[in-house]
Amino acid sequence: MSKKLTDPLLIAAKVITIMAQILTILAMVLLGIGIAVVLTVGRAEVLAEMGKAGVPDYGTWLIAAAMLTGMGLMWLGQRFFSELRGIIDSVGDGDPFHPENADRLSRMGWISVAAQVLLLPIGAMALWFASYADKVDKDLHVGGGLDGGGILLTLILFILARVFREGTRMREELEGTV
Repeated sequence: MSKKLTDPLLIAAKVITIMAQILTILAMVLLGIGIAVVLTVGRAEVLAEMGKAGVPDYGTWLIAAAMLTGMGLMWLGQRFFSELRGIIDSVGDGDPFHPENADRLSRMGWISVAAQVLLLPIGAMALWFASYADKVDKDLHVGGGLDGGGILLTLILFILARVFREGTRMREELEGTV
């Protein structure tokens, strides 16, 4: 019987990654709907609220841009979890040092880099809106920008990709000598 069907850790990891993928897809759909609402049927209401705070009219476009950037982050999350599922599957099949896993880890590293880059404009837009939130007594907690944990994750992924490449090379070398 395959390890994939009996190892509780692999089962849990697979379930969590599938759930994460479902949530990222749901978040992308909701953000898409939110963009449509902010720019069409809800535009007057959003403009009225922003007018109370003194936000310029182009603020709705910034909200839409922030939401679109959030959709980009969700898409990156979707890709990240897809790559992770591939690694989980190969571990379940008993072959973690497959060359494709090194490539998957590298792609996950680049996805992490892209996510860090996308966080910068989101943080900048949030800071811009925060300056207006005080005028309408709204409690706005601003976050965004570079994340130390995300940078560390990126470095770990690139290092693990090298480890997996070296492990694959060594296994192939060993198989060639036997």
